[in-house]
Amino acid sequence: MKISSLNLIPSGMPHKIVEIKAGLEARKKLLSMGIHVGDSIIKLNHSRWSPVLLRNLTTHSSKIAIGQGLAKKIMVGDEKL
Repeated sequence: MKISSLNLIPSGMPHKIVEIKAGLEARKKLLSMGIHVGDSIIKLNHSRWSPVLLRNLTTHSSKIAIGQGLAKKIMVGDEKL
């Protein structure tokens, strides 16, 4: 399984969150938005400068916008879901 950060993956394909490489406060923020290790997500846009839009397929959430800094800390795997 190839692992990369959320901001580098292509949009439109489901991925699984395998690790969150962040401090306590950033982890709390992501958990409060409903983003957890093990969740299946899909990235909705691909931009280097704007916020990353994603949808959590596990919790059937609506769109979630996170900054590029947080997106770099979310590691996703390309395993088939």
